[in-house]
Amino acid sequence: MKNKIHEGRKFSYDIIEATHKKYLNKKGFNKSKYLEKRNCPICKNKKYRYLFKKRGGIYVCCKNCNMVYLNPVFKNKSLILHYKNLCDLQSAIIKNENRFYIKIYTKGLNAIEKYKKRGSLLDVGCSSGYFLDLAKKNKWNTFGIELNKKEAKISKKKHFVYEKELHEINNNKTYDVICMWDVFEHIKNPHSVLQTIRKKLNKSGLFFIQIPNVKALAPRILQEKCNMFDGMEHVNLYDPNTINLCAKKNKFKIIHMESIISEIPVISNFLNYENPYFGETNSAKKILNIIDEKKLHKNYLGYKLQIVLQKN
Repeated sequence: MKNKIHEGRKFSYDIIEATHKKYLNKKGFNKSKYLEKRNCPICKNKKYRYLFKKRGGIYVCCKNCNMVYLNPVFKNKSLILHYKNLCDLQSAIIKNENRFYIKIYTKGLNAIEKYKKRGSLLDVGCSSGYFLDLAKKNKWNTFGIELNKKEAKISKKKHFVYEKELHEINNNKTYDVICMWDVFEHIKNPHSVLQTIRKKLNKSGLFFIQIPNVKALAPRILQEKCNMFDGMEHVNLYDPNTINLCAKKNKFKIIHMESIISEIPVISNFLNYENPYFGETNSAKKILNIIDEKKLHKNYLGYKLQIVLQKN
């Protein structure tokens, strides 16, 4: 049985591979002119241990707080230019996987609506506005931020969308909810962004994020073979402990956290000496007939985390 999600994304993996190649030197590392070294983005500690190289980038783990991050990392100017000129890849993926994204987005919106039913909602990195469409149907007042020109043009047809970074929006408007769907891991300085978000939220405002979970079972088993590690864009990779540490440092409290997406077929393929993403899986429900989806998510071992934070 083929893994339909990853089979359908093969075109996007090929595009990402080709795009990243232009940044590589002859030794297969990212070119130094694009890069800068840094300390741990959470605790600022200088000491780290080397994990592995992936697509030109080097992933390390902080010896103090266990944060996983790219070091060196692309400079801000290089990253922003990369995102602005990138093809409308995310909107194409969402279009191909309509049912999957409806399920994921609905789950996230339900988590938000446990604590706040309606109001103004800003989606940072809104792509073509698919989540905003869902929120609008639920009577939210919708706003977005999108740097990619092609995707911003699509989302502007139904929503008010800025083509600027959050800190560049110089108005006094605040929001009841700010969302980041698979965006926070792309941000180099989480403390600075969380402080900006605090200012943009109303008094009882919520911040929702969906992020890759570096302590999920799939990346821990597959390591550099896991798609979570892309070598360029996923600059900071969190787990339940490091995201909680980051929240506390910026006076947020986590009021909801759950893991989603088991990646059981991917893990099963790998453990059966198959290609993890394109192999013929025989086990989509359990890993080695031991770990099922319920047990996996109970222990926060799902591939991604959905989290709702509130200002202290």
